[in-house]
Amino acid sequence: MSEVVSPTPLYHRVYAVMRERIVNGYYPENIPVPSEAELAESFAVSRITIRKAMEILAAEGLVTRMRGRGTFVTDRAQRTQLNRTVVSNVNGLFSYLNAVGESTRLRVISLDRGEAPPRIARLMEIAPDAEVVRSVRVRDLDGRPYSLSMAYLLPEIGAQIGQEDLARTNMIDLVQRAGASVEQVEQVLTATLADEYAAQHLAIPIGSPLMRLIRVFVDARLGPFYAAEILYCADRYEYRVSLKREPGKDFLLHGTQPE
Repeated sequence: MSEVVSPTPLYHRVYAVMRERIVNGYYPENIPVPSEAELAESFAVSRITIRKAMEILAAEGLVTRMRGRGTFVTDRAQRTQLNRTVVSNVNGLFSYLNAVGESTRLRVISLDRGEAPPRIARLMEIAPDAEVVRSVRVRDLDGRPYSLSMAYLLPEIGAQIGQEDLARTNMIDLVQRAGASVEQVEQVLTATLADEYAAQHLAIPIGSPLMRLIRVFVDARLGPFYAAEILYCADRYEYRVSLKREPGKDFLLHGTQPE
């Protein structure tokens, strides 16, 4: 049987493993990561391959290389104030979105009209060829891309939003100014990889791990009127949910009886 050769460059495979280790806290902050020679031996590759992988990690801000001291992990995830528990109600979500808006800077990539992707059209309960208002924005945090956000709005809401509005105001505020009332929000969180478009706007390599968050906002009169698809760099975003037991509503395992 012939050997299967991966199309992914060797240095990028090393980078992907190192990135996963760094994001998951494999290396302490105050102790240098293994040297190029040690990593080359561990991965059974050349030092040049290790150097290329570390250069990508340094360019992403995940490690800092100090002459004479070594390479150290930069733990941005623990420093950001955006990684906090999101309360499972609409008001809690709005509070979180306001905190994000105050901590980040918006850049508008595009604003136009056209069709929504099929998965978004299904969530918005509209025909696949229905026209929606589409916008793409990037949020910067600490001078680097934090998220890439694609918004899809029913025309009666989106038509009232201009490019200047998008550059300085949270979308949730804009849609409410346009007359929508948010009665319900559905959220789906999944993992994905960066394609060419996401890699370009988030300034990361193609194939980098991303968190994808899709939110669908529902108005009692309009129904699902606004869908947002947001891509976050996996090392810069953490989503937490706090779950509490309701008094008097204990769950009984099947086949057990209360004493």
